[in-house]
Amino acid sequence: MHPVLFRLGSIPVQTYTVLIDLGLAVGLTWVYLGAPKAKAGRWLDAALAAVFGALAGARLVYCFANSGYYFEHPEEVIMIWQGGLDWSGAVLGGVLGAGLYCSRAREPLAPFFDLLAWPLVILSLLGWGGCLAAGCAYGAELAPGQPLAWLGMNAPDLYGLMALRWPTQLMGIIWSALALGALWLAARWSWPSGARGFYALALVALGAFGLSFLRGDPDPFMSGLRLDTLTSGLVLLFAAGGWVWRVRKPHVL
Repeated sequence: MHPVLFRLGSIPVQTYTVLIDLGLAVGLTWVYLGAPKAKAGRWLDAALAAVFGALAGARLVYCFANSGYYFEHPEEVIMIWQGGLDWSGAVLGGVLGAGLYCSRAREPLAPFFDLLAWPLVILSLLGWGGCLAAGCAYGAELAPGQPLAWLGMNAPDLYGLMALRWPTQLMGIIWSALALGALWLAARWSWPSGARGFYALALVALGAFGLSFLRGDPDPFMSGLRLDTLTSGLVLLFAAGGWVWRVRKPHVL
């Protein structure tokens, strides 16, 4: 763990924050350089709308999931710098923000979404790296002799207690790297507009969904499942369904 990357005087600069900001900067630059020249400014505005929507959605869903605390401390809802973001909320807010902008600007959403494919997976990679540094999204405890216990690593929980745990953050990094490879391989396939963006989102969601079963950090349960398992599963269904829809009906926008 290396939660603080450096300090500016007495102000600590968190590793997680730096990595997420780096991912957003890469994404915005990617969109601006990859957009048609005549539309670069408008597509960058769409990307900014997606970023602001994603931050708002990620924070609101996190606060909802931890509503017991935030009902008693409502003033902390806007304190996003204290940490507490939900990735599925980020997807919802990002899609809503970009969709609203593109609708008002009369820009097609599908090609813009395709351009976000690489930034989505890169942001996933950096996000899991930030979790590894900060100690968030840590794995459930493993008992010696348990099947696959040899995969475990000593890691702290939210309170700094060390135990043999599933290496969820490291597995997330590895999965994201594999997803980058899968996205690179898919570049040779000619898909209709929008399909590549859904494909990238499905890869990210599949990793988050699978690893949610191995996580040990606190999260509300619904119907016997962690809330992040349910929300990641919904994002996966949305992305996979969107990919199938675009592939089968390429001329429907």
